[in-house]
Amino acid sequence: MFGQCDRGSGVLLGRMSGVVGRRGRCTGVLLVVIFAIAMRSYAYVYWGYPLTKFPFFAVVAAALSFMIGWQYDRMKFLAERDSLTKCYNRRFVSGVFPGLLDEVKRKKEQLSLMMLDCDNFKAINDSYGHKKGDQILQALSALLRANVRKRDLVVRWGGDEFIIIAPYADREELEKTKERVEAALLSLSQELQIDIRISCGIATYPKDAKKIEDLIHRADSDMYGIKKHA
Repeated sequence: MFGQCDRGSGVLLGRMSGVVGRRGRCTGVLLVVIFAIAMRSYAYVYWGYPLTKFPFFAVVAAALSFMIGWQYDRMKFLAERDSLTKCYNRRFVSGVFPGLLDEVKRKKEQLSLMMLDCDNFKAINDSYGHKKGDQILQALSALLRANVRKRDLVVRWGGDEFIIIAPYADREELEKTKERVEAALLSLSQELQIDIRISCGIATYPKDAKKIEDLIHRADSDMYGIKKHA
């Protein structure tokens, strides 16, 4: 189900801003600037005079590199993020989760995972329409991102289901996250005048499970157990 990952922990634990990154654009422009400086220096040293018209071409090349870099950043964003909520998608998780789990295993640390969904989401869609339902999901995803740690990953797992992946965190840490989310959700419900509730299930590596699929299954079962007895 999940492939291997060779990404660094900087990517794995990056801040989930929900905006398109700048790596492609910055890299493209930087390479053009370095090339322009190198060419001017070469011309001055070996030909005895600078390339007076070269800066113009360098500016044009930098603009083209910026445009190409923007397309790269945009495509990378769309490949990793859910288009509606701007959270990470399942494809991204399938790539980074194995490497992240290997990392905490190697350092003998814990990793906790929370699965949650909106209890009454179907009723919201039926009562207010799918457009309002989409707005609720966008608001919920923004709320989740605002109430997790910088290193945590928020993932839209599907429909109204989300996963929070918290490296170097135990169950107690995610329980605190759950409390913050529920408090913020109460304020959101009052603001929108729509009753929005969530059910959450938590699983921790290595106490609850040692494999990725088992962690997700354990958190999912925990969530539905709570939902069933609510």
